[in-house]
Amino acid sequence: MSIHILGLGSIGTLTAHLLRTAYPLLTIYSLPRQTLPFPAVYTVYNPNGVASQISDIINDVGRTTSIDILLITTKAHHTRSAIEPHAKRITDSTLSIFLQNGMGVVDSIRDILRTARIVLGTTTHAVKRTQPDHLQWVFKGETLFSPEPPTSLSSHEINLLSALGQIVPFSTLELRLYQKLALNACINPVTAIYNVQNGSVADPSSPAHDLAVRISREIQRVYTACKPEVDVSELSEDVMKLAKDTGGNTSSMLADVLAGRDTEIDFINGQIVKMGKGVGLDVPQNEYVVQRIKELNN
Repeated sequence: MSIHILGLGSIGTLTAHLLRTAYPLLTIYSLPRQTLPFPAVYTVYNPNGVASQISDIINDVGRTTSIDILLITTKAHHTRSAIEPHAKRITDSTLSIFLQNGMGVVDSIRDILRTARIVLGTTTHAVKRTQPDHLQWVFKGETLFSPEPPTSLSSHEINLLSALGQIVPFSTLELRLYQKLALNACINPVTAIYNVQNGSVADPSSPAHDLAVRISREIQRVYTACKPEVDVSELSEDVMKLAKDTGGNTSSMLADVLAGRDTEIDFINGQIVKMGKGVGLDVPQNEYVVQRIKELNN
């Protein structure tokens, strides 16, 4: 059995490291989005300061064989373009695991997926790339997975997912996805707009803090109308705690803006805007950050 990772960014490389630790003989392939130089060795610095290396990821270029398990960790807005070149290798037995920020990604690409065997995931790990082949695991969080009904899992697939996190009922995961969406919507675009690390969001004297609080209050109103089963009653407090816990981290959205790359804003705050508009609510704070991030991209 083998696994293909689509998107060897920070989270993709961390999952490869965790898989190699649990399964020394597992064949791990990388499906690159572009033909770029491929590091021979990746070094991951654990939260306790201990360094680990992984050196046997196979760069899978030009193969046409079917894919057993596909772990998708690309940025949400890159998912379609990343999968399309490999779509013919995805069969009805391929297990596709989505571990990404934002929501609405799977629905946006169902037309090119040849498999209905889908697992959704969410993680609170914080990882930053300090060099092309070096990663700092800043914060050891929690990763949850759940098969999208009616997907069933083999014992091997269960064991593999369990090496990365915990398998939970789909209803539990869906709640966590909406909770994470709310957290990301309050932190990621704010850090990108003000060009600050996560910790500034928790600083009451920072304008980033004020904007995050305004966004959190607006999200509470949206969720009360759209997703009352999702508890965001203490969203502002949760945002500040996460910002403190990951204080030294540069959000992926800020990294994208600084590098001149497109961002996941449509799948994060853009989703909040869709939810609010769908029930007739005004969402000026979320509309502002969506517009501002797109202006920064231009």
